[in-house]
Amino acid sequence: MTVNIITFFSTVTPKQRISTITAKLKNTNANLYTVESFFEKGVKRDKSIREQHNYLFVGTGGTENDIAQFISKAKLNSPILLLSHEGSNSLPAAMEIRTALQLQNIPARIIHDSLENLIPRINEWCDFSEVISRIQSSRIGVFGKSSSWLIASNLDRSAVSRKWGVEFKDYPMKTLIDMTKDDLWEEFSPHLQQFLSEAQGIECDNKHIQQSAIVAQALAALVKNHELDAVTLECFDLLEKTDISACYATSHLNTLEGIVAGCEGDLPSTFTMMVSKFLTHQSAFMANVVDVNVDNNSVVFAHCTVPTTILESYKIMTHYETDKSVAIRGRFPFRDITVFKMFGKELTDFWVAEGVITKNLTNENQCRTQIRATLTEPVSYFLNLSLANHHIIIPGKHKRRIYDFFDFIQRRL
Repeated sequence: MTVNIITFFSTVTPKQRISTITAKLKNTNANLYTVESFFEKGVKRDKSIREQHNYLFVGTGGTENDIAQFISKAKLNSPILLLSHEGSNSLPAAMEIRTALQLQNIPARIIHDSLENLIPRINEWCDFSEVISRIQSSRIGVFGKSSSWLIASNLDRSAVSRKWGVEFKDYPMKTLIDMTKDDLWEEFSPHLQQFLSEAQGIECDNKHIQQSAIVAQALAALVKNHELDAVTLECFDLLEKTDISACYATSHLNTLEGIVAGCEGDLPSTFTMMVSKFLTHQSAFMANVVDVNVDNNSVVFAHCTVPTTILESYKIMTHYETDKSVAIRGRFPFRDITVFKMFGKELTDFWVAEGVITKNLTNENQCRTQIRATLTEPVSYFLNLSLANHHIIIPGKHKRRIYDFFDFIQRRL
């Protein structure tokens, strides 16, 4: 989906002023149209342009009638989006237009900023448009089923596919289990050697490590062969049937560019991880919420798998609940984080907060990787309003970008 800007200037505006303003708009990645070129080059080339992200740039006052006539002829999808800036009576004209549209029961919205600030905002919208295109072309693989305890995390796949365009593909767990009988392939050995050499300690035997590496290579091969962008699997079913965990496998996949792996068949969380990776270019930590302290507004997150690339150090241990196979105890740097979760029938509800990691924990009664973080939003959310259990922890501060992304998609998606 493309970002298009259609410019409007009054007939009395000096040509030099028009040139100055349009020169700045040309520094964006959006498609720039005049009224004439929108119909001659845009609509004639691609009739779906009416359904794209179209912004009417109110360059000057005196354009009210021109814009009203354009809207009537162009038949754009609503809401009508009016861009105004601080000069040339742009905002007064936009306000008049918006009210006239309101009287006709046509939804419209003004987005106002200085011209200098509009340029980076438009470029961010273009970036968001590319993210949406990636989501719409994405395929999420599900091996097995969602874990039985995820009673609040069922997903209406058809609703999500209609809304986001993403495709879901189901595979029996046997597809993966059959590949655990393979030997370790030569091409995967460097990944395993790196995983072992960078570990601060190893507390499980070599046989279990080799088995977990075979699961990792199998899952990576299935993702590649089936052209998947994200995957989630019923990892406890795998562990019960083979005594092999998928903790290293999901960790490894999450370190790869453009690939996401979620635990326990949790599709809302896996989808959240995929969107966050596309948006922030960061691998993320999918975790349980295991403790909440309202007094100091902190929360403890824990899980047995985490991408090693976002850690300060890690140890290779057994899986917490079963004391079998392989898991990862990661140590995070004390740094800023963003906690994010998408939910709802169409995965358009979301919650996001920023925070800072204050402590790495080693509680033997919790999953192996454990962090305590202080958040900027009230942690009472987790007790009263939480979007199920699993939440996604992204390194860095991304709250504003996530809010801006959802504001952008709600205009059209």
